[in-house]
Amino acid sequence: MTTLSPISPAIPIQIQTRSAVAASPATVIESADAFPARPSAIVSLGNPVADVESQTYSRLGQLPGQEIVRVWEKTSQDAVTRVMGTNPRSLSIANRFHGLGAALVEQFAKNGSSISQSVLHTTTDRAYDVAGIKSEQTLLHNKADNLISLSIKTASGKTVTFSLTSQDDGLGVQATVDGGPLSEDELKAIGALGNAFQAAVDGLTAEPPKLDLGKLTQFDSSVLASIDLNAKLKGVDGEDLTLAFSADDQRRTTQMSGPDGKLNLSVDLKNSAILGDAKQQANALNSYLAQFDRVQERGSAKAALMEMFKDAFSAMNSHYPQGTTLPERLTRNATDKGLLTGLADFEASITQTNNASNPMHLSELDSFAYTLSQKTVVAGSIMRDRKIDQTQQSSLSASFHKTLKGGKAPALGKDNESQNYLYVQVNDKASSSASLAYKDGRLTKASVTQSASQDTRTQKYVMGKLIEETVVPKQASASRSHLVLLEYAAKESKKSKDASEQTLLKEALATLHSSVMLQENPSALMR
Repeated sequence: MTTLSPISPAIPIQIQTRSAVAASPATVIESADAFPARPSAIVSLGNPVADVESQTYSRLGQLPGQEIVRVWEKTSQDAVTRVMGTNPRSLSIANRFHGLGAALVEQFAKNGSSISQSVLHTTTDRAYDVAGIKSEQTLLHNKADNLISLSIKTASGKTVTFSLTSQDDGLGVQATVDGGPLSEDELKAIGALGNAFQAAVDGLTAEPPKLDLGKLTQFDSSVLASIDLNAKLKGVDGEDLTLAFSADDQRRTTQMSGPDGKLNLSVDLKNSAILGDAKQQANALNSYLAQFDRVQERGSAKAALMEMFKDAFSAMNSHYPQGTTLPERLTRNATDKGLLTGLADFEASITQTNNASNPMHLSELDSFAYTLSQKTVVAGSIMRDRKIDQTQQSSLSASFHKTLKGGKAPALGKDNESQNYLYVQVNDKASSSASLAYKDGRLTKASVTQSASQDTRTQKYVMGKLIEETVVPKQASASRSHLVLLEYAAKESKKSKDASEQTLLKEALATLHSSVMLQENPSALMR
């Protein structure tokens, strides 16, 4: 008979028994009741170690009174195994992965050795089915319900992949390297991404989920060539959350799909000459984020989905990679860059999952679709004769239900008494085009043309009957030339002026930049 005894988490005790059942040397079975981080009692049955859990897991199908054991892929006292020993008993994916991504990257960065560990919860009878356990371990690593992986390619062509996997009865991690041993600089650069990986994991597994990708864009581009983050998380309602994020010195992309909808963002970093300084970029980014808030309110978009869109847009348009050499000056002076946003070119879209919330009018969908883009074209073979055109565009199409007083979505049922509501449909478009031109080295054109339109259709229902319908169109456009201001700025910047005149000039240039940003509201263009 085998006796289970308390032990220190750092010094496991193995008790041999002759009635052992043969098991794979790589399979470790532990018994943990009082000490979740490591087994409170370890029994060696031949090669494996049994970890008995007092809690009953009915999902594992054990008989009444049958013990549950944790089956480890291998025995280890490393940091990753300790974290895994604490986490898998929680039903929350966030708790299972808590601290695990950072621990995995940190442990790998110490020596660059591959890592593979897993822990399964199963019954004592199934624990010694060696072939079955091996199969479950393989499936856990490759086809688990929940998977988050980070793939890093070095400038020298090597690839390192970290993966976290989980399902109801197991938790797994792996770190692999392909292409040969890593240098100290490569290990250091990879190790610096541990907290970035964990931040992304914590965001994805939060309720509601978030896209915390900003730190993943801050890698050392002189050592690392690209970063790829992929995730698939099983939703409670059967709707999976998937994410594909990629970043290098040429391009960044994010694709997310979940129960609430889809996001697609792409940033083109090749034309680094159009980028502004940090302050200009921050102002442009804040302008867009404020616009997203207004668009969310106008189209009644789901807050959690729009927050993810804002998070991804901010991450992908921050911390642009710095080249080893400065690009050729786009223009003859720095001030005329104020006619551009300062951001890299991009394409972005957010589409909310359609919902037929009115059982008596299934054609009345609650929907939200928003697209946004910036494209810059630089023409001309020499600096003295060059033309720059930058266009920003946006489009919004949305429909939603409101109470008769304009409040939140009403509770619509199959009886006429519940059919008192407003059904609103909006269709908006906006554009902003900036144009710069040089002839023989002289600035000959500096203009901005903007337009915006908003169409709002509202249907009013009382006791299920349409009693009123209104359509309100709004549109406006504006065109401005900033040639005089930019010529003056270029001229005066070369002179020594007093502080007050320099302040006035800076304020004028700041106003210029704000007038370049896309404006979706026609009323704002009319002012």
